[in-house]
Amino acid sequence: MLAEKRTFLFDLDGTLLTIELDKFLKLYFNALAEEFSNITSSRDEFIKILMSSTEKMIKNSGEKSNQEVFMKNFFEKIKTGNRDKIISQFNNFYKNIFPELKKQLDIDDSTPPQIINYLKSRNKRLVLATNPIFPREAVVERLRWAGLKEGDFDFISSYENMESAKPNPKYFVDLLNKIGEKADKTVMIGNDIQEDMAAAEVGITTYIIEDYIIDRGSSTGNPDWRGSLKEFLEMLKKEL
Repeated sequence: MLAEKRTFLFDLDGTLLTIELDKFLKLYFNALAEEFSNITSSRDEFIKILMSSTEKMIKNSGEKSNQEVFMKNFFEKIKTGNRDKIISQFNNFYKNIFPELKKQLDIDDSTPPQIINYLKSRNKRLVLATNPIFPREAVVERLRWAGLKEGDFDFISSYENMESAKPNPKYFVDLLNKIGEKADKTVMIGNDIQEDMAAAEVGITTYIIEDYIIDRGSSTGNPDWRGSLKEFLEMLKKEL
């Protein structure tokens, strides 16, 4: 089945990056709230605003980039402070503070590079199809945690270059259009039953990595394959 595929879409968190999403998000939100304690009355208020703006991104109708949707909603709710100064503060956070979160996470940075390098040796097209709710800088930083680099991928999904998000099937339609690929020549590898399985709705073959699986109890069907990250690597070596 894999031999006929030209393009491999990979989720990041919980798939190539071997972390528990809830633990990572807790660290991330706490770090952000501490950094931005000066612009809201409390940490809880800031996190509430952050979550609300993120939800707007996830429901983006496609008229603007996810980044534009987030920033518009965020600054409408903040209402105080200098916009340019706050954006500069965001940039500083992702450059200098965000990378430090890695120290609090237990990450396997050996298996993911083996998978990516093997696929590259077989001339497969690689796309990082992470949910585009983070700035590219934060996505690339997390790639480094997994032992990977920006240049390993032909396209990287981020909030700057996408106008939709998982679990909306439109995300996968938009992604295929941006990379110029057909659904039947593509496979999506992820760990989230609801978000990554949405790819099946547009005709993409779906593989679920179970090491850090997320299943909220409802889905539109079964993945074409499921197993561990290491089992996926072994399968690649047998089929390609």
